[in-house]
Amino acid sequence: MENDDLRRNIINAIRGMGLDGQRVADTFAHQQGLNNTDMRALTLIMEAEVRHEALTAGQLSAKLGTSSGATTAVIDRLERIGHIHRNRTHADRRKVTLHFEPLAMQMAGAYFGPLGALTAEVMDRYTTEELTTIHRFMEDMRSAYAAHQAALEQAEPQAPDTSPEQHTP
Repeated sequence: MENDDLRRNIINAIRGMGLDGQRVADTFAHQQGLNNTDMRALTLIMEAEVRHEALTAGQLSAKLGTSSGATTAVIDRLERIGHIHRNRTHADRRKVTLHFEPLAMQMAGAYFGPLGALTAEVMDRYTTEELTTIHRFMEDMRSAYAAHQAALEQAEPQAPDTSPEQHTP
């Protein structure tokens, strides 16, 4: 297979894996009565929890790209249905961090656990060296996506020119 074909196939596989992962997450969200933003927020809170990092509402808002009001509404919904809770920090009582509820972690584990077992079976087919290369590649690709997203966010949106002069033959 030529290098260009291989690169195209890799990009298609990454895109497909992203879409497949999104379908699995969408099914979970639907079963839990969550919308897309709720699910993204829940995932971000869970990931922070797993890394033992405190995630504030402001940080969540920045990661979601939503207003503080919209983020508060998401947090309120997730807290009301028992997926997360707010915790005031000891050092600064005004600072509130978001945490995944143990029951929600159990529900996610029960739902995503079989997928984890399947992915472990796939990774078992590769050597440590191969997995190290794959990991480095995936992290580099994530960095490329992040750089592109940052550039998009910094670029000023340009509305299409709909003046009559542009449409005159």
